[in-house]
Amino acid sequence: MTTKTRKLYRHFTDEEIQRANSVNLLDLARQYGFQLEKGGRKAMHAKKSGGLYIFKDSNRFYHWTADEKGGPIDFVMKYGNASYQEAVAMLLGERYESYTRESVAYVKEDKGAVLLPDKAENFKRVYWYLISIRGIDPQIVSSLMNEKKIYQEAKYGNCVFVGYDETGNAKYCSMRGTYGSKPFKMDAVNSDKSYPFVIEGKGNLMFVCESPIDAMSHATLAGMYEKDWKDNHRISLGCTWDGALERYLSWHPEINKIIFALDNDYLAKDKDGYYKNWGQLAARKWCDKYSEMGYDVAIHRPHLKDFNQDLLGIREGKSPADLDNIRENELRAEFEKDAVDENSLEGLEP
Repeated sequence: MTTKTRKLYRHFTDEEIQRANSVNLLDLARQYGFQLEKGGRKAMHAKKSGGLYIFKDSNRFYHWTADEKGGPIDFVMKYGNASYQEAVAMLLGERYESYTRESVAYVKEDKGAVLLPDKAENFKRVYWYLISIRGIDPQIVSSLMNEKKIYQEAKYGNCVFVGYDETGNAKYCSMRGTYGSKPFKMDAVNSDKSYPFVIEGKGNLMFVCESPIDAMSHATLAGMYEKDWKDNHRISLGCTWDGALERYLSWHPEINKIIFALDNDYLAKDKDGYYKNWGQLAARKWCDKYSEMGYDVAIHRPHLKDFNQDLLGIREGKSPADLDNIRENELRAEFEKDAVDENSLEGLEP
């Protein structure tokens, strides 16, 4: 039996959110101290901002070097270091305060053991998939298979990733299909995301990734750049929640440096159509949290959406600059698709 407190947040109506996003972004930028100059036919450029442009007609901004876009709410979240609720309230001229609900007693539900799928007689398809399709170093795949962290499911040939507790009991299991352009993805029944998929290291530095394939891709890239992938710890969160990170740190008190290698979701949008780089927002959030806890922290952002896309591009002979150009072209195309006049992009920095 334990106690739990919950922060309650005011619910904003659709009309209030629309009103907050209708605040004049040019005036807002000036309030935040930006000096604006003409940056194209329909854009204003913020001096000494590293590439911040504000578009008058759409009332949206685009930060070129950070690959971030949005409206007034996103602007206040980024430049006012505010939460979503705080940003909306500020734009409505209110003072936002969360409040804490009275502690309530609860009992954590015991879900039982994770239900691992049956193993295939051999793992040939998964081995081929990870090496030939995903570009991962064969040595890394073989090592993790020998550690029983990766195997092939018997029935469908899915790739199975397993995370264990300190005593070697399986606690986390994620499955991924090896067929098609949109492969099957699912966690096993009773899988617990607070137990990470781990590529064990031996130093005091850890890289934190979102998925097992990201972690393996990051390790592969380290080897391609003549680094020993076994030197540093790498874990997969299975999402952007840090429960698995907290648990792994409790197992390894020698770790004092954390690098967040989360996804670069530069084309992602929320349900309301606003751009949200979920991976990088989470990376900044966790940097703040773990820096306050005394860890040395940093962010390693992939050039494209994730480190597997980077790895595949580099295996095709592309340079990091080539990958940056791909991202910038995708952003430019997306921006034009959002009905922003292409002439407003004149003079944007590369």
